[in-house]
Amino acid sequence: MNIQLWTAIASFDFDNPADEYGFSIRLAIENSWTDYFTKTAILEYKKFMYLAATSSEMVSPSEIVDIVWHQHLIFTNLYSDFCRVLGKRIEHVPSTHNKADFEKFQKAKEITQKLYEINFGKQPQEIWDNSNNVFSLNLKSSSTTSKKITQKYILGFLALLFPLYWVISPVLIQIDNPYFLLYYILLYIVSVFLLLEYAKNAGNTILENLKTNFIINNLTAFELVFFQKNHLEFVVRGVVNNLIENQRVKVVNNRLKLVVEDWTDNKHENCIIEIMKEYEPMSYSQLHHIVCNKPIFGQIEKSIGTIKTVIINSKEFLKIVKIALFVFGILLSIGVCRIITGLSREKAVGLLLVVMFILFLVSISIFDRILNDLFSKRMHFAHLQEKQNTDTQKDWQWNYFLYGNIAFAFVPLTLPITNNDNSSSSSSDTSSCGSSCGSSCGGCGGD
Repeated sequence: MNIQLWTAIASFDFDNPADEYGFSIRLAIENSWTDYFTKTAILEYKKFMYLAATSSEMVSPSEIVDIVWHQHLIFTNLYSDFCRVLGKRIEHVPSTHNKADFEKFQKAKEITQKLYEINFGKQPQEIWDNSNNVFSLNLKSSSTTSKKITQKYILGFLALLFPLYWVISPVLIQIDNPYFLLYYILLYIVSVFLLLEYAKNAGNTILENLKTNFIINNLTAFELVFFQKNHLEFVVRGVVNNLIENQRVKVVNNRLKLVVEDWTDNKHENCIIEIMKEYEPMSYSQLHHIVCNKPIFGQIEKSIGTIKTVIINSKEFLKIVKIALFVFGILLSIGVCRIITGLSREKAVGLLLVVMFILFLVSISIFDRILNDLFSKRMHFAHLQEKQNTDTQKDWQWNYFLYGNIAFAFVPLTLPITNNDNSSSSSSDTSSCGSSCGSSCGGCGGD
């Protein structure tokens, strides 16, 4: 290996700290990549380009590496500077998908793997064997979604309600009040308890599989905050709170005032500092609104939102959803059938209607808990156990994710955001020029 060349390549920075929408952020947003996956993909791209610069034979990138390459080509000046470091300009050679090209690029891939292992060791599968970052989650994708399944189950139970009534009404007639109500509530409690135990065990199984995953295992503290809370507000709150605790920002008359304008070593803090430089003391709600539209924060929302969507729509997770819907459907259908039976016999059903309304609301709450438990509690609890009594707790970002403490003076400013702004701003407002390429990349010439 040419140590001097590789050192120069590895140290080459693709980002200008002053850029709001630089290479890495743009790459992450356009591909819904997490922070760590983006950094890893860029590193693997650098390794590939080292091979291209030092090999006399054609080498070929993986699909992930090729995405980085396409992005880099758009930054023409940056790409030219990088090629000067390489000592030659590496040309991008697209594949025409004919048989001759296929054989040529297949050979190039084999050469690439051999050269990579000689210089860098084994290729990481997450970058070199997958065409998409979420494929490495190893979850079985479903042809439907949790929303569609919920709609189908509701329509299904409505359609089967009257057939069910004719089947069980003879049994219901035999049970007098108040015994039916007592038996029904007992059946509901026992069934829901068993359902929650099942959901807990099934959720733990999914979590154990995810924890060993390359992407999940390397989520940043702020990505995990969004994973848990599903709102950018909580990420913004953590960053602002640290600026307050370090006395870079002060709370003055319920407004935020920038005291120290120097940058820190944290890109999220620097984003907020740059915003506050342009304003007099500003309200937290105003700052929050501006920050949530910044690409550096939008990247968190988009990447984690994509991961959560893949998990929720996986066969493993949808199995939990289906069983929960079936249990609640049966339980509530029994109550509705009892009401129909009572009305047909001119019996008083007022108390049962009240109970059914309460159980309906409870069912919605528990179903929502089952859907969100993996994200809101289990992932957090797993990291809390793992990180306790370790040096990680000394990092303010991890400390915020694990314990969520904020400065006393900052608490009143967050209340309006929590109560009135329940949706985080989307990163879709960020403008960008497309970097899609119709043809797939086959490789590059080594000469």
